[in-house]
This record gives sequence, C-alpha cells and structure tokens, in this order.
Amino acid sequence: MKLRHILLSCVLLSPALTAKDITVSPGDSLTAARDAARMGDHIVLKGGTHRLEAPLVLGPKNSGVVWKAAPGEKPVISGGVVVTGWTADTNGRYKATVNLDNFRQLWVNGQRAQRARGAAPANMADWGKIEATVKKGVNPPGTTGTPDCVPCELDQISPAGYTTTDVKLLDWKNPDDIEFGYNAEWTHPIVKVEKISKGDDGKVIIEMSQPGLFLNQRKGGFWIKLPYYMENALELLTEPGQWYFDRHTHTLYYMPRPGEDMSKVEVIAPKLETLVEIKGTLDNPVTDIRFEGLTFSHATWLRPSSKLGHPDVQGNFIQPADNSYFRPENEKGWVPVNGEHVKSPANIIVDAGHGISFESCVFTALGGAGLDLQNGAQGNSVNGCLFTDIAGSGIQIGGVSKEDHHPSDVRSVVKDNHVSNCTITKIGQDYYGSIGIFYGYTEGTVISHNEIGWIPYSGISGGWGWGMLEVAVTKFATPVAYTTPTPCKNNIIEANNIHHFMLQRKDGGGVYTLGRQPGTVICYNCIHDAGPGAFGGIYLDEGSADIEACGNLLYNFQGHAYHLNNYLADFRDTCRIHGNSIVKTEGVKGSATKGGSGFDVVVPDPAVFTITAWVRLYNYPKSTDPRRWVICRGANPEADGNISLYVKDKNVCGSINIGGGEKNCFVAEGAGDPLKTNQWTQVALSYDADTLRVYCDGKEVGTCKVGKAYSPGTAPLTIGARADLISSFENGEIDEVSLFGRALAPEEIATAGKDTAGILKHVDFETQPDGNDFSNTESHSGPRNAGK
Repeated sequence: MKLRHILLSCVLLSPALTAKDITVSPGDSLTAARDAARMGDHIVLKGGTHRLEAPLVLGPKNSGVVWKAAPGEKPVISGGVVVTGWTADTNGRYKATVNLDNFRQLWVNGQRAQRARGAAPANMADWGKIEATVKKGVNPPGTTGTPDCVPCELDQISPAGYTTTDVKLLDWKNPDDIEFGYNAEWTHPIVKVEKISKGDDGKVIIEMSQPGLFLNQRKGGFWIKLPYYMENALELLTEPGQWYFDRHTHTLYYMPRPGEDMSKVEVIAPKLETLVEIKGTLDNPVTDIRFEGLTFSHATWLRPSSKLGHPDVQGNFIQPADNSYFRPENEKGWVPVNGEHVKSPANIIVDAGHGISFESCVFTALGGAGLDLQNGAQGNSVNGCLFTDIAGSGIQIGGVSKEDHHPSDVRSVVKDNHVSNCTITKIGQDYYGSIGIFYGYTEGTVISHNEIGWIPYSGISGGWGWGMLEVAVTKFATPVAYTTPTPCKNNIIEANNIHHFMLQRKDGGGVYTLGRQPGTVICYNCIHDAGPGAFGGIYLDEGSADIEACGNLLYNFQGHAYHLNNYLADFRDTCRIHGNSIVKTEGVKGSATKGGSGFDVVVPDPAVFTITAWVRLYNYPKSTDPRRWVICRGANPEADGNISLYVKDKNVCGSINIGGGEKNCFVAEGAGDPLKTNQWTQVALSYDADTLRVYCDGKEVGTCKVGKAYSPGTAPLTIGARADLISSFENGEIDEVSLFGRALAPEEIATAGKDTAGILKHVDFETQPDGNDFSNTESHSGPRNAGK
C-alpha cells in the first residue's frame, strides 16, 4: 500500500480527528457542499433529483471525501431540465419551449424516446467528388517514418453528397439539421446534411457537411456507402414516442405514446455534456474520493451534431481531420498517425485521479459513454455498479493517443484500475459501435465478475493499434516509428458473463483484442448467445500478441470460439489458447460437442489414413464462405501437410496438400446435396496414396486423383475449426471422431469406429479433456497401412 493511502486511512479512522456529515437535499447546492467538505467528511445526498446547472468538478483539494446516498434513499445527480408547458400541435404532436441550444436525447417518464427517424430517401446516388487537399506537417523530433507519409491536416474539401428523386425534401424545414446514418460493418457513421437544392436535371441534390462526409468516405477500415436511415427532421416525426427539437426556434415536438397524458408526464431534456469530472494533474492528482449508491443521469453529447459528424472507425473512436495521412498500402485511406483516433467521451470523467471508487452506483440515461478513466488514472475501482440506457460505451479505461501509447511522462500511464461485479446492459443506444468495457494502452487493468449483455458490438475490447506500434513490424507504412513498446500489458479479463453481444454490428467478439499485451490473460469467462455479427467468442485481432486465453466456456453463437486475425502483424504463435471448455450436447452415442470449439488432438503421422466423424447441422451455411470445418490439420488448405474434412453448402468435401501452396492442394467435392439439417450424418475422408475420397453416410460422394505420397507434418489435428481459427464448424455439433492409420475400404466406412482395428485416435466427448489437448482420448495400435 502506498504511503499516501496509509496516511489517509489514519485520517479517516482516527477518533482524534472529527469528520462530519454534510447532508444535501434536492435543491441544495452540490458545489457548496463540495466547497465545505474536508478530507474525511461525508457528503450525504438525500433521495430525489439533484439538478446541476454546470458540471460538478472535483479537484485535488476535494480529495478524501465520501459522496454517498442517505440510508435507504436513491439520490440522482442529473444534468437535465424538466420540460413543461406542453400544448397540442398538428398531426397528434405536442410542442413546448426549451431554452437550450441543442440536445440529442430525451426521456419521457424515465424511458428514452427516439429522435424522429425514417428511411433514407428513394433512388439515392453519389454526387460530387470525394477529394481534398492537405497541409503537410513534419515528423515529431526523434522519430522516423516512411517518406511522404508525414502527418497532415485537411485543407480544401470538394462539395459532395447525393442525389435523389424525392422532391418533397425541397420543402422540408431546417435541412441543415438532418443527419444520415450508415450501416457500415463494425462501425456506425453519422453525417450531417449541409443543404438541399434542386439540380439542373430536376433531381434533388443533398450536399453533406464537410469534413464529415470526406472522413467517413476515406477513413481506414470500411468506407460508407449509401445511408440506410435519416434522422432529425420535423417531417419524420410520424410515430408515437418520437421527438424533434427545432434549435432555431427552441421548440421541442413530441408525439405521445399510447396512454401518455402530456399534462402529467415527466419529460427531461439533457443540458450538460459532463455531469461529474474528477480532474487532477500528474503533479497533483485527485485522491481517494468514494461515491456510494448514487445515480448519474441525464447528459448529452453534441459532437455528432457538428460538421464533423461521427466518423466512427471502431469502438466509437473517430477519424480526426488532422494528425493523419493517406496510407499507401492495404486499407488505403485517410488515417491517423499510428491509429491515434479520437475518443468519444463519457459523461462522468476521472482524469489524473488515484484511488477513486464507485460503489453500487447507477449510470443511466446518458448521451455519451458512461465513465472514463484517463490520463494517469491509477488504482481506481468500479464495483457493483449498473450501466444501462447509455448512448455510447459503458466504461472506457485509457485511450489511444500518443500520450497513451508512448507517453512523455510515465505518470500518465493508466494502470491498476479494477472493474468488478458490475452489470453493463443496453449501452450503445445511439451509437451502435459501442463497447461494454473498453481499455486502450493500459497496464494492470482488471475486469472481473461482470455481467455484460444486450449490447450492439463487442462485450470487452482491449488494446489498440492493429500491430503498427509493435517493435520490428515493418508491414505498415507509418509516418512515425517507435522502437520501444507501449505500456499495454498485464491486463486481466476474468470470470465475466458476456452474452447477447454483436446485436447490431459485425466483426467483433465477446472479448476482442488488438496489439501486443504481454502478461494479459483472458480466463474463466462464460461467453455465449452472440448476435449474427460475431466473428469470435474471443477474437484476437490484428497485432494481438503475448495473450493467454484459458479456462473459458463459449457456446451458442454462429461465429468461431476463437478467431485469430493477423494478416499484417502476425504474432499468432505468441498467443496461448488452452484449457478451455467445450459445450456438450446429446450425441450419436453419449455426448457430442458444439462445433466451433477448435480443440487440438495430438496424433501420429500416417501417410495413408481415414478420418470419420458424425455431424449435425442446425442450418446450412449462409456466409460468403460456405465451408464449415469438421477436421483440419495444418493451418489452412494451402499449408503443406494440410488435411481438411469440411461441409460446403449441403455437401461433404475434403482436401489434402502435398508440397504447399494452392497448386498442391487437391480437393474432393461431394455432390448430390446429401446433408440434411437437424439429423446426425456420418462424414468421412480417406487417402490411399493415390486417390482422395469423401463419404456421406457410408456412400462415396466425391473423389480427386492425386497420384503421389502424402508427407506427414508435425501440426496437430483440430476438431471443429480450421486450424488457424479463421473458420469453424459453426451452428452444428460434432461427435465420434476417429482417425485411422489406413485407408478404409468403402464397405468399412459405415461401421468405422465400432471396430477398433487401425484406430490411431478416437474422440467421443464423454469425458472433459484437459484443455485443448485430447491426448487422453482412446488410442489403439491396430495394423497400420493395411489395405494400402
């Protein structure tokens, strides 16, 4: 324990020093209570709503104070204003005056209302050119970079947007308030309209605000296409529960839900973007403030309403207009230096705070993220809290700026923060790229025993940079190169229940990582029931390195149990995946396993072989790659020594690679669509040093002439996934896997596994293996190479 904490404990516990309770009722001043409190005092909030006129800022002189709820009461710290004076308008709407400049959320009787939204205009097409000039900068002193890739900022951007045949838009009021939203894989971009006019050809021209459109059209990763919805126009207000705020006249319009009496409902519009800010400095941090049993509610966030819009790149971090360059390789586009994207901020912030704790608090009805721990935030804890009904991410720990990945002062490293026993649900209400808990370049972050569910994107996301900051990686053309590692290390993701994630976006996971993170462990988590966009229960994406995943239980989703995606910075061999559990179901005989587990079986090296298994499909593949791997040896079909048995559409297929590369990959494709859903089917693959054959229910359905000997490799055989974990046997079950050291005759295939002669390995899933190693499964030493 640090000396500061020891001394503080003495102050708080010593009877010789008199601490006092300062009781605050709704309507009293929280800032006055703050200013009156001294170290060791308790500020006790009575039940009811405590409304803020300005953010509550706590500095170093406010250290050592407890802010807590009065016993048995539920105080709410609110940044909202109550809207009254409703009068009937046309078309079933009501209206009221609100003296605020702007806001993006509204709550009616405690329920979030939807800003007026509708489908995108009909027959849209691109208009104008997506191009800009830039002002070049220079590399920071002491760094090196790729020539002509120096940090720049945008200068002149050409007008651009869309055309439409919907002439009604020409008569809409306040077109410069309209926003378009885009369905863009793992991101949720938003762009504001600049103006709407009539073109010479009679079509309607929708010019979009800049730099918002340019950034979304040229950001790295995924560029936007046509919008899929538009929002924030009075003309779109046609459904109960929707609202629109005319900021020019300060008039709020709302269409009541059934049963809502506008003379009795409580309507709250958020006034503040920051509710509470605990702000110290690296020389003088804020220390040892505790919040107990408080609710933080009613705040907005206005940056998406600006001309910048919301150029979401990933996890609600956006592409800036400056500190960027046109990356010449791979995902070409306008990208920030070393992935230094801009964070979407939270409504409650801890900046340079040490020993700050939130105990049994509620974060709800918020327009940004819930809570930020940033810039030297160290030794803080969030325990037993509820995060729900939040527009952005739940909790954000650290960041992705230069000061995060290579700080000029080591005291700014965000480290040793704990999030435990929290419930995080229904976040990302407005920004679908949001994450339950995010940590960036942090050290010693512990995320344990939390429930995270019903969210649009990834449950937990850790790290950043896609490998571009890793030492000795040269595949990225980066303008600023570093020879020292980032602070990201020793982070723990442990014993969390993560479920119903990836409900809105694609290409994410229950736990998602980026970059090198020595000493980081993902262990004993239960990850299940993902939405259709999940690529993996645990998804180790670009540059992920030195990460261990063990003791996890994963089930009930279409993606892969583990997905490793390292195509520019390949550190797969540094990641250790072991000791994870399979989910058992009723099998052909005893228990089976759900597909997608990716478990390894240690096997001998037969030159001729037969592999049999039983599979049950829930449905046929729907993805762009219709293959589902039952068995795979070697990384992938192009790897020398690979053996693959897989399902493709409604057929059984197999491949063997002798010599490496695509030209040495020989494929036997089944025909006749024999596979049926929801019933057990035996599939098999055999090779006799001449011909590759595949079978379905004992019948030969495909062959491929090879004509040369197979050269056994040293790679293990993987069940339920391609060995590199790019693809899996998703949405199905596997049972009774047998590997023979000879090519079985066709008449033997149907009874394979019943007669143990020649079996090298048999996996029946009756006993839970020790981790991914099935070496304790049955092994027999029957005659080898018989029937060659």
